[in-house]
Amino acid sequence: MTLSRVFWGIFNHEIFADAEKSEIVTAVLWGIFFDLPLLAYFFLPLWIWMIFLPSQAAERPYISRVLMLLGTSPILILNGIDTAYSRISGRRSGVELFDILSDPGNSTAGYIADYWPAALLLSFLLFLIYKYTPQGGLPVYDDIRSQWRRALMVFLAFVSIWIFSARGGFHLKPLCTLHAGLYVRPELTSLTVSTPLNIISMPGGEEVPEIRFMDLKVAEEIVKPVYYNKNFTKDGRKQNIILIIVESLGRDYTGFLNGKAYTPFLDTFSRHCINFRYCYANGTRSIEMVPSIFCGMPGMIETHYLNSGYAGNNIENAFGVFNKAGYSTAFFHGAANGTMFFQGFLQQTGKVQYFGRDEYPPKDYERDYDGNWGIFDEPYLHYFLKCCDTMKKPFFNAVFTLSSHHPYKVPAHLDNKFPKGKLPIHKSIRYTDYALQSFFEKARRYPWFNNTLFVITGDHTSYGEEDYFYSPSGHFEIPLLIYGNQIKPTVIDKTVSQCDIVPAVMHLTGVKAQFYGFGKNPFDSTYKGYSFHKEKNLYYIIRYPYALGIDADGTVKDFHLQYRNRKKPVILKREGALYDSLMLTLKAHVQLFTHNVRKNKWFIKQPAEH
Repeated sequence: MTLSRVFWGIFNHEIFADAEKSEIVTAVLWGIFFDLPLLAYFFLPLWIWMIFLPSQAAERPYISRVLMLLGTSPILILNGIDTAYSRISGRRSGVELFDILSDPGNSTAGYIADYWPAALLLSFLLFLIYKYTPQGGLPVYDDIRSQWRRALMVFLAFVSIWIFSARGGFHLKPLCTLHAGLYVRPELTSLTVSTPLNIISMPGGEEVPEIRFMDLKVAEEIVKPVYYNKNFTKDGRKQNIILIIVESLGRDYTGFLNGKAYTPFLDTFSRHCINFRYCYANGTRSIEMVPSIFCGMPGMIETHYLNSGYAGNNIENAFGVFNKAGYSTAFFHGAANGTMFFQGFLQQTGKVQYFGRDEYPPKDYERDYDGNWGIFDEPYLHYFLKCCDTMKKPFFNAVFTLSSHHPYKVPAHLDNKFPKGKLPIHKSIRYTDYALQSFFEKARRYPWFNNTLFVITGDHTSYGEEDYFYSPSGHFEIPLLIYGNQIKPTVIDKTVSQCDIVPAVMHLTGVKAQFYGFGKNPFDSTYKGYSFHKEKNLYYIIRYPYALGIDADGTVKDFHLQYRNRKKPVILKREGALYDSLMLTLKAHVQLFTHNVRKNKWFIKQPAEH
């Protein structure tokens, strides 16, 4: 297995051409650890046969050879096939490899002809494995009592070792491709993991189809996926940036957007901010928030990008962008490290410090732990502030709260402070709003406060009281507030999404950088404003109050307008300049999204000259 990894690296050395030799060796050695789940799953029949049926194994050695070959063959064959295909994709393949191999247009014989040395080596390795598989099993005892004692000890030891190997240690989530980013540089993760591990650990469930509505260059011209900030400052003074992502903070719960009294602090605070009245999440779950905000990648895979076979693609997130611009970067989340693959994905795609529940001060843990997810919002936000104060300036830090997540628990000493509201989430939203008020009261005392840009938004919505909340647009509406000493309070009616947050921050802080994704600068007068997502197998474009949805064939399944104060949408005729514009924009984004994800092209190929 290690040999197949080495040969994959030799044939695909261009992927990590800039890496040091010591880093490459380290990546290969970590690969041995990442092979543990394969040893557990693929060789399970062999382990059972040789350990628990030793006498039969000794009498029938050919069965051991066959089982060894059956365990080894799929691993080496998949690695071998991907050795050739990775030269095209630039990464390890996932379940999509099976679709590629079954496509009539792909000739396996052609790959074998092109890479015959690898095919020959693979055949020779399989022959050696079959010929030299160890014969027999564990020693057989004549004494029955000794056999039972031995059997019990072996069983307990085997189960313990197997579970450890199958999970790849004691991670919150079983070992998978994204964990490689914790141990090696992002460019080297494909060398550390193997194709079989990518397939079994990141099954994805949904294969991203290759969708073609127009010439690819036309789609790229419409989308313009590279945002280059031309508004960069020349005096070198850089603002700190704090991005606060509030769990389940839908527009429906706010007073400044919906007239509800669940966020009294934010309602007052919003008057001092840039307030985007029509901001949309690009997904419905927290796991979709990270790629949307920090990679400009909307939720156009229903089974979630971070849990798909494409999660190991080459992507640079916003933390990596700001780090290159001279910022220290960190992501904070009070839940268990490894939750929703955040840590692995962020560290794989950009240089960022990750602070999870494991990093929280042990002396305060028992007092501040909510008993379910992690640390209550108020103490965690205070801890976040202290960490920011010790970091090198300028910094680009993000914190993701959690108290407004089910089961919506509030600290016992504050339980009577907040009324319940009409929905279970309302009380915890009030608590988080209270925590944010406490956060800003303390933040103002720090000397760097006046040189910091604050962004507040939600990761997604939860559930609401009105019918509109469950519409294709209402179910994605979240607040977006931007506050800073140099910010002029204003209300902006343009439609924006989570993908637009990083370009907006780049514009306001004047950072000299480029960012790849579907986000645009909302302060650009030429940007009309859109949001994209996928729901119920339809690709949607939102431009309030309009929503248009198409299927993978480009057939329009939904085109309507719906204002917030209307319970039912108005179905529109599929014609006119607005319809044509939305249709063309949506098709271009869907095509470029599917193409770039499948072909591993979600990155800037050639940085522009500034």
